[in-house]
Amino acid sequence: MSSKRIMVLTLSFGSGHIRAAQSVVAELQNQMPEVELKLIDALEEFGLFFRVFYVWTYWAMIRYAPGLWNKFFRARLERRDEQTAPVWAWRKGCPKTFENIRRFQPDLIIACEVGACEIAVIARRTRLTNAEIINVITDFEAEPIWVKPEIAMFSVSNNQVAEQLQNWGAEIEKIKVCGIPLDASFGTEHDAETTRARLNLDARPIVLLMGGGMGPTRMSEVAARLLQTGANFQIVALPAKDEKTKAELEKLQNSPTVSLHVVGWTSLIAELMQAADVLATKPGGLTLSEAAACNLPVVLFDAIPGPEEENARWFVGQGAGIKTRGSEETAFEILRLLENPQQRRQMSECAGKLARIDASEKIVNAVLETLERAEVVEKIFSPSKRLSAYRKMYAAWRKMEARKIDSKQKPSGANGKEIGVNFKEPISGIEIK
Repeated sequence: MSSKRIMVLTLSFGSGHIRAAQSVVAELQNQMPEVELKLIDALEEFGLFFRVFYVWTYWAMIRYAPGLWNKFFRARLERRDEQTAPVWAWRKGCPKTFENIRRFQPDLIIACEVGACEIAVIARRTRLTNAEIINVITDFEAEPIWVKPEIAMFSVSNNQVAEQLQNWGAEIEKIKVCGIPLDASFGTEHDAETTRARLNLDARPIVLLMGGGMGPTRMSEVAARLLQTGANFQIVALPAKDEKTKAELEKLQNSPTVSLHVVGWTSLIAELMQAADVLATKPGGLTLSEAAACNLPVVLFDAIPGPEEENARWFVGQGAGIKTRGSEETAFEILRLLENPQQRRQMSECAGKLARIDASEKIVNAVLETLERAEVVEKIFSPSKRLSAYRKMYAAWRKMEARKIDSKQKPSGANGKEIGVNFKEPISGIEIK
């Protein structure tokens, strides 16, 4: 295969989408070192107007009016909307991203967020690029916006999402159940004692508290209640880029039996999950996939209406998680799990059965398959090859017409079946010039 250019496109609504994109890039570099890669977070390139219109309204709804967002999202599903925003808004709102696509001229775009899928499709429809497009869906629920005729391949988390896409018109041969892409560190066994020493943790049980990277979350409320329990354990809180939550956590005081360690943005997620006894988190698709890879039982809270609620429902249904409402119930369930090692073991076994540590590898295999197929099509249907094929088809048709006149009857295969061509059907995807 000749040298290719691949663009990985995402929107960093929370840390999951960007981490999934980074995992795909790392595996591409591992398997295809000769490929030229570009990772773009389109959210970072939004203009002010589009940031207000598209980003801030979303964050305002999920933070202050989650019920309104739930109604909006469910209505979008019922209507089977084809866009999260009008095409003109995308074009005006992120011109830098479209210019990057035009300049880079990728052979393939990997979209790791639904908005990224929309951007890639708009770029192709407006002829900024002829790139093949692969969608990587990082939740356990999809929506119709993902399904567009330009998509060459869909990578999904499980069979349920595959069925959803088929119901919305995606071709079954284009769907691959790969799982959600994880960092390579989740495929390595890390020494728990080394992790504890690195973060100044002692031998007490560890509750890992996560909030999704950008909020909204009640991590500080959960931590405050855990500090009041009187049980003997330690909390490691990862607020990531949520500075407000980080500041709230840092104001909390340790109790005589419970200590709180606040860690900002870190690359030690796999190490901490493997060392932890219980994970308490928002139900992001990537975070749950990481927990499964580490056989870690999960207590879920603060699900954003939409995919996160479905993520929680699926994980709980598989016996690997407990869904809670309110910080009091969350703290209660965490404490109950700490006191019940048998239930933790059972949930750990269930989580392990859901693990797809090789998801990134499978996605890159799908990339290779898509590029190889595109290369074959390009060779077969290049302008010169196309002209030669049509000349042969025309000559074959003339011969058949001549036989019809001679025999005065329609021979078998008059529709072209004798030469393997159906003249009544156009060749899909080929523009004749």
